[in-house]
Amino acid sequence: MKKLMIICAAIASLTTMAFCTKVDSNPKIENFVNTYFPQATISATVPDGREFDVMLSDNTKLEFTHKVEWESVDCEHSTIYTFVPSALVPQQITNYVNQNYPNNTIVKISKDGRNWDIELNNDIEIEFNKNFEVIDIDF
Repeated sequence: MKKLMIICAAIASLTTMAFCTKVDSNPKIENFVNTYFPQATISATVPDGREFDVMLSDNTKLEFTHKVEWESVDCEHSTIYTFVPSALVPQQITNYVNQNYPNNTIVKISKDGRNWDIELNNDIEIEFNKNFEVIDIDF
């Protein structure tokens, strides 16, 4: 009987998640998408604790802080945008990538209060400190 109840609860949870759709989006998020991803639309905006996870129609994934500031952009599986828009990448990071990986593009970028992390289309991950100095490279 316990197994049946657990199975039913699991099915109910999965069903609820499957029907998770766009919730009322924040105007700042909509403006961000319209500015940097004009060919895509918001498919889903899901509050995740104090943050927002956003999925675009082209499979781009975005994360915003509770203050609705972007903290992560993932274009790795995008069907339209094959790299992170250059306007979102600090010039120092762009310069480093152009100098050291001229044949690659940035497909993911994230930032927190101290560091910036990027992933290139060749799966190399690079971490920069707040002064944009490389502090880690993962091949």
